[in-house]
Amino acid sequence: MSERRDPAQSPAEFTPSDEQLDLAQYYICQERHLFHRYCILDESPAFPLFFMDRCYDWQFESTGDVPIISRYNGFMELVCRESWVETTFAKDELAAEIGRAIASGAHVALPVSFVHSDGTPYVTEWLVEVIDEDTIYYTKSTSDIKSRAFRRPVPFSELLERVVCTDDGRVSATEIHPSSTVDRILGMGSLEAFRAIFREFGLRWEEGRLYRYVNPVVVGVEAIDQAIDAWEQRAESIVTAGTVSFNDTSRLNKHVQNRFQPVQHFLQFLLSDAEIGPALGDDLVTRIRGQWHQMDTALADVLKFGSLVVQQPVTRSFDLYLKYLRRLRDTVCEYQRLIVDIQRALTQ
Repeated sequence: MSERRDPAQSPAEFTPSDEQLDLAQYYICQERHLFHRYCILDESPAFPLFFMDRCYDWQFESTGDVPIISRYNGFMELVCRESWVETTFAKDELAAEIGRAIASGAHVALPVSFVHSDGTPYVTEWLVEVIDEDTIYYTKSTSDIKSRAFRRPVPFSELLERVVCTDDGRVSATEIHPSSTVDRILGMGSLEAFRAIFREFGLRWEEGRLYRYVNPVVVGVEAIDQAIDAWEQRAESIVTAGTVSFNDTSRLNKHVQNRFQPVQHFLQFLLSDAEIGPALGDDLVTRIRGQWHQMDTALADVLKFGSLVVQQPVTRSFDLYLKYLRRLRDTVCEYQRLIVDIQRALTQ
């Protein structure tokens, strides 16, 4: 593993590539902070291995801006055990609490409020890496180029204006500390790291079947079917309204993309790695390339026609979107089998 960069390093001393910043947007919000630490600051190429369990199965969510949530998320369980510390404090303690956390080697994720161009208020997060007298330096990973920031300096007074407080005037923050387990695994050879993550996530084989701890791993697409059914039921009312809400905009595309793009990065790493590639064998490598391209096409179509629904919320747009969402669903079935076969080949 490359040497950890000093989190207090001057922003002028290190600037990540546009490619790195672009990749970060494909992870969900909390995972972007981890991508930032391990991929951008530490330059750890094996980071995508921690997403090997994301495609087994999902749970459908009928409300909010996320349509499906992975039932298996060993990485976030590990991070919550070793890295994340949730804390609350009075607003007038904000500077001191940020300074304390950063001095201990952590970054601090803070909720901040903004207003969309349509007038809709929303809350996002700034990842504060440096505090220097009356200035903080924050990172924000997003697809919106205007909002994207890497260690951008802003006056502390602006943070005070934007930070979200509870009714009793307290600030909720997440301290993101280095994880000794993540650091140890990323310091291994790639094949050893793959097997270590497999074990760390509680995955094992029993009589040829994949288990997580004592329970068989369930592989399915029922949640995607439920998401399709929900759109079919709601399409007419959205068309009648003639507009797509901010939450629905995210459900149509953004929070579909970030369910699968990290797994795409996982597959790309397997193909590019000099140690893992030969261990997979030619047949499995060929399948990975084929399934990666099928998923890439399916996700591109969901992006294209999800955007069309937002721009033109008419029946024809919805019909096209649902056609390609079903195609994504069908792609996922073989994709899941591939992931399990990869794990079988590299861990048995």
